Amino acid sequence: MNRRTVMKGAAAVALAAGLATGAVAQDKTFLTMDSFPAGSTPGQFGIAFTQMVQKHLPLEIQVSVGKPATKSAIDAAQGKVDLFLTAPTINQFMQTRTAMFKKVEQAPELNKNLRGFINYPLGPYHIVVYADSGINSIADFKGKKVFLGPPAGAATTIATQIVTGASGLVPGEDFDVVKFDWKSAETAFIDRQMDVYIGPTTVPSPSIQQFALVSPIRILGLTEFDFKTAPIKKALSYPGRTVVDIPNGIYDNQVNEAPVRSIGSWVGLGSHKDLDADLGYEMMKVFWTHIDEIHQTADWMKVINRETALNEMNIPLHLGAYRYYKEAGWDIPDHLIPPGAK
Repeated sequence: MNRRTVMKGAAAVALAAGLATGAVAQDKTFLTMDSFPAGSTPGQFGIAFTQMVQKHLPLEIQVSVGKPATKSAIDAAQGKVDLFLTAPTINQFMQTRTAMFKKVEQAPELNKNLRGFINYPLGPYHIVVYADSGINSIADFKGKKVFLGPPAGAATTIATQIVTGASGLVPGEDFDVVKFDWKSAETAFIDRQMDVYIGPTTVPSPSIQQFALVSPIRILGLTEFDFKTAPIKKALSYPGRTVVDIPNGIYDNQVNEAPVRSIGSWVGLGSHKDLDADLGYEMMKVFWTHIDEIHQTADWMKVINRETALNEMNIPLHLGAYRYYKEAGWDIPDHLIPPGAK
């Protein structure tokens, strides 16, 4: 047993004792977390979650940003990171060893090490162009520079299916695919280094609004015919995928005269199966006890509630989270009950 494990175990005992007595624990449990940049929806959630649990528990969480969520899932499964942004689609790709995990032989076994805490709707894929770009439909991407998402990312797979289904265009042949991480892509779009930005985010989204502050924007949508194409049907077949409308006028300087329809995405907070069960329990207890404060940090966070928290989840709950939800009277589907609780 290494020093970090001993420290975590001792701190978990102190944590439980401190909560019971009201005493301030001297020792802290140190955790690592992979999150997203602060301006993004997952980044806002990561900040709200870590600040809340650190405020009420003897915890110190070191947060890292910039890593693709697919890499975070692998690292979490190997115990290299404690908390991470999870997504039903990533879990599906790992379970079936498809998409970016096609060559990762251990992906299905690694996925068995992952556990869930909370799921929430990330929002629809926004297909954004500047109003003066001359791009009025996805078919107009021919010859343009398009951001589909970070390389090897799950969002990139979905965005590619959306574009291919709606236009028949082939990425890398009919248009240039620009490669950035999420934060760099936002900066590049603002600087007009690309013509099209595609990414899933809340409605409204601070990231999309910052584009509109630079110049009027147009958000492109999918037609009824597009939803009947094989690539888009495939995109919707994955767990955590829905159909969502983006209203016109939801952003300042948005030129759309009518709502547009897109594919929505779900994400969540995950961990590995070996994260201390008592610690997982206490984090969920703090989070849900103070959910009203979480909602006050950003208006969109009201979608995180008792009715939605377990929706679209396709990995078992963390043992501590399961214990909290069970004690709190939540209805827990059988497929989310962790192996250690059966």
